[in-house]
Amino acid sequence: MPQHTKRTRFRRKELRQPDEFETLTARGLAWVQERQQLALALLAGVVGVAVLALIVSRVGAARTAAAGEAFRSAYATFEGGKFSDAEQAFAGVARDYGRTPFGKLAALYRGHAFARQSDPASAVTAYGEYLATSPESYLRQEALVGLGHAKEASGDAPGALTAYTEAGTLDGPFRTDALLSTGRLHEADGHQDQAREIYQGLVKDTTDPDLRALLQAKLPPGSQVPADAPAAPPTP
Repeated sequence: MPQHTKRTRFRRKELRQPDEFETLTARGLAWVQERQQLALALLAGVVGVAVLALIVSRVGAARTAAAGEAFRSAYATFEGGKFSDAEQAFAGVARDYGRTPFGKLAALYRGHAFARQSDPASAVTAYGEYLATSPESYLRQEALVGLGHAKEASGDAPGALTAYTEAGTLDGPFRTDALLSTGRLHEADGHQDQAREIYQGLVKDTTDPDLRALLQAKLPPGSQVPADAPAAPPTP
Protein backbone atom coordinates (compact mmCIF):
# COMPACT_ATOMS: atom_id res chain seq x y z
CA MET A 1 0.00 0.00 0.00
CA PRO A 2 1.64 3.26 -1.08
CA GLN A 3 2.92 5.41 1.60
CA HIS A 4 1.77 8.96 1.67
CA THR A 5 4.48 11.49 1.19
CA LYS A 6 5.13 13.39 4.29
CA ARG A 7 4.26 17.00 3.95
CA THR A 8 7.08 19.33 4.67
CA ARG A 9 6.24 21.97 7.15
CA PHE A 10 7.85 25.39 6.89
CA ARG A 11 8.23 27.70 9.73
CA ARG A 12 6.90 31.22 9.33
CA LYS A 13 10.42 32.63 9.73
CA GLU A 14 11.70 30.50 6.87
CA LEU A 15 8.86 31.62 4.63
CA ARG A 16 9.79 35.22 5.15
CA GLN A 17 13.41 34.59 3.96
CA PRO A 18 14.17 34.87 0.17
CA ASP A 19 14.76 31.61 -1.62
CA GLU A 20 18.04 30.82 -3.45
CA PHE A 21 16.72 31.91 -6.85
CA GLU A 22 15.75 35.31 -5.58
CA THR A 23 19.10 35.69 -3.86
CA LEU A 24 21.05 34.81 -6.99
CA THR A 25 18.85 37.09 -9.10
CA ALA A 26 19.41 40.00 -6.76
CA ARG A 27 23.12 39.40 -6.75
CA GLY A 28 23.17 39.20 -10.54
CA LEU A 29 21.29 42.46 -10.89
CA ALA A 30 23.63 44.15 -8.44
CA TRP A 31 26.67 42.84 -10.39
CA VAL A 32 25.23 44.16 -13.66
CA GLN A 33 24.47 47.53 -12.13
CA GLU A 34 27.96 47.85 -10.72
CA ARG A 35 29.54 46.91 -14.05
CA GLN A 36 27.17 49.24 -15.91
CA GLN A 37 28.21 52.14 -13.73
CA LEU A 38 31.86 51.27 -14.33
CA ALA A 39 31.28 50.99 -18.08
CA LEU A 40 29.49 54.34 -18.14
CA ALA A 41 32.32 55.93 -16.18
CA LEU A 42 34.90 54.50 -18.60
CA LEU A 43 32.86 55.61 -21.60
CA ALA A 44 32.58 59.11 -20.16
CA GLY A 45 36.35 59.16 -19.65
CA VAL A 46 37.04 58.05 -23.23
CA VAL A 47 34.64 60.64 -24.63
CA GLY A 48 36.24 63.32 -22.46
CA VAL A 49 39.73 62.43 -23.66
CA ALA A 50 38.56 62.41 -27.30
CA VAL A 51 36.92 65.83 -26.93
CA LEU A 52 40.03 67.21 -25.23
CA ALA A 53 42.26 65.79 -27.99
CA LEU A 54 40.01 67.36 -30.64
CA ILE A 55 40.17 70.74 -28.91
CA VAL A 56 43.96 70.55 -28.58
CA SER A 57 44.27 69.50 -32.23
CA ARG A 58 42.15 72.39 -33.43
CA VAL A 59 43.98 74.87 -31.25
CA GLY A 60 47.31 73.52 -32.50
CA ALA A 61 46.20 73.73 -36.11
CA ALA A 62 45.01 77.30 -35.59
CA ARG A 63 48.35 78.29 -34.00
CA THR A 64 50.28 76.65 -36.84
CA ALA A 65 48.19 78.51 -39.41
CA ALA A 66 48.72 81.80 -37.59
CA ALA A 67 52.47 81.09 -37.34
CA GLY A 68 52.61 80.34 -41.06
CA GLU A 69 50.91 83.61 -41.92
CA ALA A 70 53.23 85.57 -39.61
CA PHE A 71 56.29 83.86 -41.10
CA ARG A 72 55.19 84.57 -44.67
CA SER A 73 54.73 88.23 -43.79
CA ALA A 74 58.20 88.40 -42.22
CA TYR A 75 59.72 86.60 -45.21
CA ALA A 76 58.10 89.06 -47.64
CA THR A 77 59.74 91.87 -45.66
CA PHE A 78 63.06 90.01 -45.86
CA GLU A 79 62.73 89.53 -49.62
CA GLY A 80 61.93 93.21 -49.94
CA GLY A 81 65.35 94.06 -48.53
CA LYS A 82 64.06 95.52 -45.24
CA PHE A 83 66.36 93.35 -43.17
CA SER A 84 66.07 95.24 -39.88
CA ASP A 85 62.28 95.06 -39.99
CA ALA A 86 62.47 91.44 -41.08
CA GLU A 87 64.71 90.56 -38.13
CA GLN A 88 62.19 92.06 -35.72
CA ALA A 89 59.33 90.23 -37.44
CA PHE A 90 61.17 86.89 -37.36
CA ALA A 91 61.99 87.47 -33.70
CA GLY A 92 58.29 87.96 -33.00
CA VAL A 93 57.33 84.76 -34.81
CA ALA A 94 60.01 82.80 -32.94
CA ARG A 95 58.85 84.26 -29.63
CA ASP A 96 55.10 83.84 -30.11
CA TYR A 97 55.09 80.54 -32.01
CA GLY A 98 58.32 78.94 -30.88
CA ARG A 99 56.81 75.45 -30.61
CA THR A 100 55.56 75.42 -34.21
CA PRO A 101 57.72 74.56 -37.26
CA PHE A 102 57.35 78.14 -38.54
CA GLY A 103 58.47 79.53 -35.21
CA LYS A 104 61.63 77.41 -35.31
CA LEU A 105 62.31 78.37 -38.93
CA ALA A 106 61.89 82.03 -38.01
CA ALA A 107 64.77 81.68 -35.54
CA LEU A 108 67.02 80.56 -38.42
CA TYR A 109 65.93 83.41 -40.68
CA ARG A 110 66.57 85.87 -37.89
CA GLY A 111 70.24 84.92 -38.27
CA HIS A 112 69.98 85.43 -42.04
CA ALA A 113 68.47 88.89 -41.47
CA PHE A 114 71.33 89.89 -39.18
CA ALA A 115 73.85 88.63 -41.74
CA ARG A 116 72.20 90.72 -44.49
CA GLN A 117 72.51 93.78 -42.24
CA SER A 118 76.27 93.25 -42.05
CA ASP A 119 75.95 92.50 -38.34
CA PRO A 120 78.00 89.29 -38.10
CA ALA A 121 78.23 89.32 -34.29
CA SER A 122 74.45 89.28 -33.90
CA ALA A 123 74.19 86.70 -36.69
CA VAL A 124 76.63 84.41 -34.85
CA THR A 125 74.50 84.66 -31.72
CA ALA A 126 71.25 84.02 -33.59
CA TYR A 127 72.64 81.02 -35.48
CA GLY A 128 74.07 79.61 -32.26
CA GLU A 129 70.70 79.89 -30.51
CA TYR A 130 69.01 78.16 -33.43
CA LEU A 131 71.55 75.33 -33.58
CA ALA A 132 71.03 74.73 -29.85
CA THR A 133 67.48 73.56 -30.70
CA SER A 134 68.93 70.56 -32.65
CA PRO A 135 67.17 71.23 -35.98
CA GLU A 136 66.80 68.68 -38.77
CA SER A 137 69.89 67.75 -40.76
CA TYR A 138 69.49 70.01 -43.83
CA LEU A 139 68.34 72.99 -41.74
CA ARG A 140 71.24 72.42 -39.38
CA GLN A 141 73.52 72.41 -42.41
CA GLU A 142 72.05 75.72 -43.61
CA ALA A 143 72.53 77.28 -40.17
CA LEU A 144 76.12 76.00 -39.95
CA VAL A 145 76.99 77.51 -43.33
CA GLY A 146 75.42 80.79 -42.23
CA LEU A 147 77.34 80.59 -38.97
CA GLY A 148 80.57 79.95 -40.89
CA HIS A 149 80.07 83.01 -43.07
CA ALA A 150 79.20 85.14 -40.02
CA LYS A 151 82.25 83.96 -38.08
CA GLU A 152 84.45 84.54 -41.11
CA ALA A 153 83.06 88.07 -41.50
CA SER A 154 83.75 88.76 -37.83
CA GLY A 155 87.38 87.62 -38.19
CA ASP A 156 87.02 84.22 -36.51
CA ALA A 157 88.57 82.00 -39.20
CA PRO A 158 89.07 78.94 -36.93
CA GLY A 159 85.44 79.12 -35.79
CA ALA A 160 84.32 79.48 -39.40
CA LEU A 161 86.37 76.45 -40.44
CA THR A 162 84.78 74.37 -37.66
CA ALA A 163 81.28 75.35 -38.79
CA TYR A 164 81.99 74.72 -42.48
CA THR A 165 83.62 71.37 -41.74
CA GLU A 166 80.62 70.13 -39.76
CA ALA A 167 78.23 71.35 -42.45
CA GLY A 168 80.25 69.46 -45.07
CA THR A 169 79.67 66.17 -43.25
CA LEU A 170 75.89 66.49 -43.55
CA ASP A 171 73.76 65.57 -46.54
CA GLY A 172 71.86 68.51 -47.95
CA PRO A 173 71.76 71.31 -50.51
CA PHE A 174 74.49 73.36 -48.78
CA ARG A 175 77.15 70.65 -48.75
CA THR A 176 79.03 71.94 -51.82
CA ASP A 177 79.07 75.49 -50.45
CA ALA A 178 80.36 74.20 -47.11
CA LEU A 179 83.13 72.12 -48.72
CA LEU A 180 84.22 74.94 -51.03
CA SER A 181 84.48 77.26 -48.04
CA THR A 182 86.38 74.62 -46.08
CA GLY A 183 88.86 74.18 -48.92
CA ARG A 184 89.25 77.93 -49.33
CA LEU A 185 90.09 78.39 -45.63
CA HIS A 186 92.57 75.51 -45.74
CA GLU A 187 94.23 77.18 -48.73
CA ALA A 188 94.41 80.50 -46.91
CA ASP A 189 95.93 78.76 -43.90
CA GLY A 190 98.62 77.10 -46.05
CA HIS A 191 97.17 73.59 -45.82
CA GLN A 192 97.31 72.88 -49.55
CA ASP A 193 97.08 69.10 -49.25
CA GLN A 194 93.81 69.27 -47.30
CA ALA A 195 92.37 71.80 -49.74
CA ARG A 196 93.40 69.68 -52.73
CA GLU A 197 91.77 66.58 -51.22
CA ILE A 198 88.48 68.46 -50.81
CA TYR A 199 88.58 69.85 -54.34
CA GLN A 200 89.33 66.45 -55.86
CA GLY A 201 86.38 64.95 -54.03
CA LEU A 202 84.11 67.70 -55.28
CA VAL A 203 85.29 67.26 -58.88
CA LYS A 204 84.38 63.57 -58.72
CA ASP A 205 80.97 64.25 -57.18
CA THR A 206 79.78 67.24 -59.20
CA THR A 207 77.72 67.10 -62.38
CA ASP A 208 78.01 70.87 -62.92
CA PRO A 209 80.52 71.58 -65.73
CA ASP A 210 81.17 75.15 -64.56
CA LEU A 211 81.95 74.02 -61.02
CA ARG A 212 84.13 71.22 -62.36
CA ALA A 213 86.13 73.72 -64.44
CA LEU A 214 86.55 76.01 -61.43
CA LEU A 215 87.78 73.16 -59.26
CA GLN A 216 90.16 71.88 -61.95
CA ALA A 217 91.73 75.33 -62.10
CA LYS A 218 92.42 75.13 -58.36
CA LEU A 219 94.20 71.77 -58.66
CA PRO A 220 97.85 71.48 -59.68
CA PRO A 221 98.35 69.88 -63.13
CA GLY A 222 99.51 66.55 -61.73
CA SER A 223 96.44 66.07 -59.55
CA GLN A 224 93.67 67.19 -61.90
CA VAL A 225 90.82 64.79 -62.53
CA PRO A 226 90.30 63.95 -66.24
CA ALA A 227 87.42 65.88 -67.78
CA ASP A 228 85.82 62.64 -69.03
CA ALA A 229 85.95 61.00 -65.60
CA PRO A 230 82.47 59.79 -64.64
CA ALA A 231 80.77 61.95 -62.05
CA ALA A 232 78.88 60.51 -59.16
CA PRO A 233 75.12 60.39 -59.69
CA PRO A 234 73.18 63.19 -58.00
CA THR A 235 71.92 62.50 -54.49
CA PRO A 236 68.25 61.51 -54.66
